[in-house]
Amino acid sequence: MDSAKGSKSENIARAKSLILDARPTEGSIILLPEMFATGYIPANLDSAAEDFSTNETGETARTLSEIADATCCTIMGAGITRASNGFYNHVSIYAPHTPKERCGYDKINLFFPERDAFSPGNRINLFTLQNWKIASFICYDLRFPEIFREATKQGANLITIQAAWPAKRRSHWETLLKARAIENQVYIAAVNAVSTRSDTQAPLAGKSLIISPNGDVLAEGTSNEEMIISAELDLLAERNYRKSFPVLEGIVPPDLI
Repeated sequence: MDSAKGSKSENIARAKSLILDARPTEGSIILLPEMFATGYIPANLDSAAEDFSTNETGETARTLSEIADATCCTIMGAGITRASNGFYNHVSIYAPHTPKERCGYDKINLFFPERDAFSPGNRINLFTLQNWKIASFICYDLRFPEIFREATKQGANLITIQAAWPAKRRSHWETLLKARAIENQVYIAAVNAVSTRSDTQAPLAGKSLIISPNGDVLAEGTSNEEMIISAELDLLAERNYRKSFPVLEGIVPPDLI
């Protein structure tokens, strides 16, 4: 998705339209890019920030909840919340017909432009969906393999990344995503914003990817246009792969391998 910076209502309406038009399979999980509603680090953080705790506390939260209800899917939005000192770069997760945020995550590893105004999160959060255990990270977190390994130790078999990763480091994005999947034997679902307007000062890389536990690309987005990618993930295949190639033995408890 290409988000217009500072145009929250426009971006939210566009995201809703893209998702509903795609008619995702009931029970799916839907990912949106980092700060999708505002564009990456909008000029006015105070007006961009929302309380995501319930679907009654902000425009973005309300729309995420509406999309979850309409599609019967779990949706992961990404936005800005207030911290005691500044703001958090936040993932908000809404389940169908649930007025409260199902789970949330505050970005632990802040990118350089975020460090003056944002506070780092302090914990990894996992949530369950059917038999899946899912951990969520944001953009620059991808450069820190230790948090991915910790999520795997806690039982994650799917890790999501929501990003606004720049085009000039596209090769890093693709390489690191594959590495995190391979070294942890987990599925990776990574959504990245894209720049379609010629006046964008810092073009974004696009190239959203869904990757298998052995590093195979299951679905891939383009680098220069908005689009929706999807894949069906096989939990049994992941478990069998871990057993047949036990690189996590001694790192992850046997019942999780």
